[in-house]
Amino acid sequence: MITPDSSSQLFAHIPENLFSVFTGPLKELHADLLFLVYDLYRRSIYTLPKETIIDLFCEYLESSSGEWPAEDDDPGEDEPDRSLRGRANLLFRKLNESGWVDQEQHPDYSYRVAMPDHALALLDTLDRIRRGYRMEYRGRILSVYQNLTGAEGFSYVALQQAHEATAGLIDGLKSLSHSIKKYTGELLAVKEPRDILSHIFDQYFSEVLGEQYYRLKTSEHISKYRTGIIARVKEWQSNRPAITGQARLMVEERQALENLPAENLIYEWLEYIEESFSSMDELIAEIDRRNVQYARAAVEKLRFQLRHGKGSEQSLRRALRYLSREARRKGEREAVAADIGRLVRLFPQRSIDELSIKTPPRRRKEHIPRPLRIPELPGEIRRARLEHFRKRVREEVGIKEINRYVEELLADRDTLPLSELPLYGKEQWIRLVYIILYSRSRRASYLLAGERGKSVALRKGSIIVPALFLQRKEPRNGSV
Repeated sequence: MITPDSSSQLFAHIPENLFSVFTGPLKELHADLLFLVYDLYRRSIYTLPKETIIDLFCEYLESSSGEWPAEDDDPGEDEPDRSLRGRANLLFRKLNESGWVDQEQHPDYSYRVAMPDHALALLDTLDRIRRGYRMEYRGRILSVYQNLTGAEGFSYVALQQAHEATAGLIDGLKSLSHSIKKYTGELLAVKEPRDILSHIFDQYFSEVLGEQYYRLKTSEHISKYRTGIIARVKEWQSNRPAITGQARLMVEERQALENLPAENLIYEWLEYIEESFSSMDELIAEIDRRNVQYARAAVEKLRFQLRHGKGSEQSLRRALRYLSREARRKGEREAVAADIGRLVRLFPQRSIDELSIKTPPRRRKEHIPRPLRIPELPGEIRRARLEHFRKRVREEVGIKEINRYVEELLADRDTLPLSELPLYGKEQWIRLVYIILYSRSRRASYLLAGERGKSVALRKGSIIVPALFLQRKEPRNGSV
């Protein structure tokens, strides 16, 4: 749940000028240098010597000499070092001050460089974006199935891994759907037939779809594992003792603070897995529809360019010269020969496709208001609806009724734990919910006190209620 303090918690972990290196004329240079350090840092098992990074920067600047604008002079230096190594040190200092790298001095006066957690996490994501990373769908659904149906299927660890694999699969399919839409838009801007074929085979099929998506549609189709996955999720949801036991284990292993939040987390995992696999067909159908759109647009684009893209201007000039000669010879109103059709071929207009990427503009119809006719209800129907409305009003639980109910519960007491409330029937549970909901109302004659987040188990753990208690806003006369 997002709270007003969420943004402050985020920026408490991120330096103020972290993204300043990605602005200005040197943003591409800073990005390249950051990825150089990132690649070297990922290959190393320890921190990096600062001199190694400076040498790497010098080598990069020397290989791309003249391609980057000069760095601004450091205002803290009277005579800035304009040598190649001096510029490399200046760029390293800029990355260090912005929070992307962190250097520390050792007893031998040497400097070692590390990457903070936030920088490493951001660069992992940026590296995937620059490389055009595409998720490998192979084994994702199988992993979910094996985690849920294996020997340790009723453990919270296996359920958590199944939830993470499901979330990764859904995110990957969403990204794939968006990528197809983006590549379709790029295809419409390509004109040359050679570029169209390159876009289809070298980019779209190798970078977007690939073998992993077709494997997801064939050998690892969702219908092959969905029945078993949903069946095991249903077994989880109906086995409350197992959920309670795993929640207690999560608390013991410090994966959760208390039993009740741990149980809620397990139920959230189960609900997400069930909903994802139940509605995944809609997402895959959307991907298939966009894939068909791309194929159709590619075929039409290539056909048009091959038939009409080359030599169109020359054909028009020949047709116009022919028409001018015929006009001078026979007169403007005379019909010309049918051979003109060889020179100018009109692209055939087909029926409108509602699934096309580009839909034709539609003229907005003028709105003509019409008087509304209110039908007269028969007397019996009117009386039945009024009686139904009165019944709903009588059954509605308001703040006044809850105040009276709380007064009856408290009687001659000023406080009463929620665990001592009568909770044996549906009506009493409903009133407990209303008590909690109306506790923040100004019109309530009571409030809920106690430490939030704790709970009390009743009836051998079959019922869990918050460890709160009812308290009068105004104590009775004579009470302390």
